[in-house]
Amino acid sequence: MAKTLQIPKIFFGFLTASFLMWMLINLSKTYTSKIVYRVEYTDLPQNKILQEEPLKKISVTVKGNGFNLLAANFSSKKIILSLKKIVRKNTNDFFLLTANQQEEIQKRLNSGLSLEKVNRDSIHFKLGTLGSKKVPIQSDLNLNYKLGYGLEEINLSQDSVLVSGPELQLAKINVIKTNTITLQEISEDVDLSLDLLVPEGSTGIKMKLNKIKANILVDKFTEGTFEIPIKIIGIPNRLKLSTFPKKVKVIYKVGLKNYQKITEDLFEVVCDYRKTINDDLSYLMPEIKRKPELISSIRISPQRIDFLIQK
Repeated sequence: MAKTLQIPKIFFGFLTASFLMWMLINLSKTYTSKIVYRVEYTDLPQNKILQEEPLKKISVTVKGNGFNLLAANFSSKKIILSLKKIVRKNTNDFFLLTANQQEEIQKRLNSGLSLEKVNRDSIHFKLGTLGSKKVPIQSDLNLNYKLGYGLEEINLSQDSVLVSGPELQLAKINVIKTNTITLQEISEDVDLSLDLLVPEGSTGIKMKLNKIKANILVDKFTEGTFEIPIKIIGIPNRLKLSTFPKKVKVIYKVGLKNYQKITEDLFEVVCDYRKTINDDLSYLMPEIKRKPELISSIRISPQRIDFLIQK
């Protein structure tokens, strides 16, 4: 029968004490190490604001004993840098030489640490002025209608919004979008509240409005038709054309509320003889030249027009 090896408890006590002694000896020694600190900035030049987010963390090389270095790595201390000595590179680009900030950085280090060097020679900034401008609003609506219904009109309570912020950020903003809303099987008017969204990637941007209202007007749609005379364009002076037929049928969809507003004279159909020649066709292609804005869709019948050249 095998014997169980018994290790005296005093052995573990001696092992623990040896480890602690080793730790104390090593932590008492002086080391050089890199530490990363959070950075904040003060003393911006008068009438200037940050156009982009500046450097948030900075790496420094420091010297100190193991205890102080260990404490610094778990510290929440931050380095505050003054921009009084900031240097202009051009209109919006500035930089700060870290060599001129070493005394200030030393003051902000954890106790018992000495600064050896800052691990970058400069920090760059985009500075400018605060500006404002009106920006158009673009709604993001996915609207699906019940069969036989369609959109009459969308009315927004505001078509634009005043936006303010850093001038470089403003220059990138051409439109303010709303949150996305999807509606299904719409058959009646709908009122919505829409959130205005700050463009992705923009910083320091403020808007005068955060919400707008949208009124979606829905109408039942019906089909209407007219026979419209064909107008021929692009004919050489020496030629005369006769078309067969002389009129085309225009079929369109319109809301019932606007049905009586649609008249024949609001449509114009043309055939361009030059297109027939350029495409080597034996027929003319009718196209809608003019149509009323109130209709939602339109088609022509027939889509090919025969013609006869009269010399």
